[in-house]
Amino acid sequence: MTADEIMKAIEEMDNSERIKLLNMLFDNYFDSRPPKEQIIKEKEEIFWGKEDE
Repeated sequence: MTADEIMKAIEEMDNSERIKLLNMLFDNYFDSRPPKEQIIKEKEEIFWGKEDE
């Protein structure tokens, strides 16, 4: 599939499907944040200290 074909398909989608696609693209290809579990663990360590301390 070419980029032009993809753009045509996106233009033919209804708005809710387009939003869903954009969210999926962001999550899979553009989001460089660490996983949510890692963020929570790091915040807990900052607040409570590491488990072995």
